Amino acid sequence: MVRRTPLSTRPSALALVEGGGLVIFVALLALMIVRPAEDTLVPISVEALAAGETTEEWLGIYFEGQKVGYAVNTRVATVDGGTLVQNHSAFTVAAFGKINNIVSAGTAVLDSDGVLQVFDAFLEADPVSLNARGEVRGGSLVISLLQGGEHSELVLDLDEPPQIAATMNTWIAAQEEIKVGQTYEVPYFSPTTLAQDTMTLKVVDTEVLPTGEEAHWIERSVAGVTTRALLTPAGDLLREEGGFGTALVRQTREEALAMPEGHDAVDIISLSSVKLEGQLYRPRGLNKVSLQILGVEPERIRHEPPLQTVQGDVVVVTSPELGRRASVPRQADPEQFAEYLQGTPFMPVDHREIQEAAQDLVGDFSDRLLAVTKLNTWVYETLVKTPVMGVPNALEVLRIRQGDCNEHTALMVALSRAAGIPARIAAGVVFSDRVTDTGAFYYHAWPEIWMGDELGWISVDPTFGQVPADATHVKIVEGDLDRQIEIMGVMGRLGFKLIAAEAP
Repeated sequence: MVRRTPLSTRPSALALVEGGGLVIFVALLALMIVRPAEDTLVPISVEALAAGETTEEWLGIYFEGQKVGYAVNTRVATVDGGTLVQNHSAFTVAAFGKINNIVSAGTAVLDSDGVLQVFDAFLEADPVSLNARGEVRGGSLVISLLQGGEHSELVLDLDEPPQIAATMNTWIAAQEEIKVGQTYEVPYFSPTTLAQDTMTLKVVDTEVLPTGEEAHWIERSVAGVTTRALLTPAGDLLREEGGFGTALVRQTREEALAMPEGHDAVDIISLSSVKLEGQLYRPRGLNKVSLQILGVEPERIRHEPPLQTVQGDVVVVTSPELGRRASVPRQADPEQFAEYLQGTPFMPVDHREIQEAAQDLVGDFSDRLLAVTKLNTWVYETLVKTPVMGVPNALEVLRIRQGDCNEHTALMVALSRAAGIPARIAAGVVFSDRVTDTGAFYYHAWPEIWMGDELGWISVDPTFGQVPADATHVKIVEGDLDRQIEIMGVMGRLGFKLIAAEAP
């Protein structure tokens, strides 16, 4: 499959309410597009700096001050004056008691001017994996993907070659002079999420290290979130600090590889909940909820009337009444709704297995709501509910039949599109009272279905088996994982205060 795209910026279901947070956390560690967490600093190893300039740097990965893994980055000069950059990381975290081991690796080649030529990226989080290879060809970035045993190709139009996370520090070191106050705008691409954007780099401070060497603190901002990195003039990363209490810290090889004993794996879900002031009862049955937005700018929450409105600092979510409505044909106009019927690299709608599954399930249905209900129920009842920290691919989900909210959503949207039903992905937070005594909101993803001009876009939730979804689903972003990364901009800050809640 070749598609050309213009450059653009067995636990129960309660254990899956934060599946959105799981995959975003993987992207967070892969990209370190996060904000500072200065209260959990781990000291840089002086021994790691004493060797002076090096092409190899070892880093410990920390979460809330606890060691969870390691990373190693190397840089080697090529015969034509360019640079070969390599990286590898491994870390372990828990999600509702399930231990998740994640391994990533990658290489990239820059020419003598620091321009990206090719890259390879690999991410494995059992039971799924992702391989991506990219090559800059003139004004295009050609990407070959291997996921779920299937190859696909994506061609992205470029104004200029981007940098990726693995090459950004090398690019910074290649600048003629780095001083406080300088700001750079750099085209950016993520092999993990296929996100394209512009990264802003700002030199904000200098620091004299124990060795007497001077390093620079650089803020990196993209998709509304910011990280702080401490870099030497040669581009060696000494520390990177991020939200969720995440940090990469320069260490010796032995220190980086050593893991603490006698500690339970850090559970990322319990540490990333969104607190609610007040109490919601029987959340799955609520059809209208009013909340005061705390901790973030209200414009961070989507204003999409009539089902989700934001006025001032109050968001009101309403679950639609589907009983009184005109019948809508299952298949929509393919030209009018092309954007919401076509496949993507992570949702291969045209694949034979996806098409056959949709036909078997709803091929005889003429009414859209009946077809959506059938698909939603099938996904809910078929998928084994377990946290997965990989990048969701609908075809892979159809084959392995397990996952959290991301897998449920990717498969539901792909099946809907294959059946001619316009569908898209929403991500935000949903309330659960099953994790703590008082309950909290958790990061979550769910599908939205176009139900005709009368109802517009409605939320459904195959993770909970809901058509429509209840009114505790607060939407923050819309789109595939490349857009869901924007949720990191509110993680650790967002909160709500209950104003009112209504049941039918």
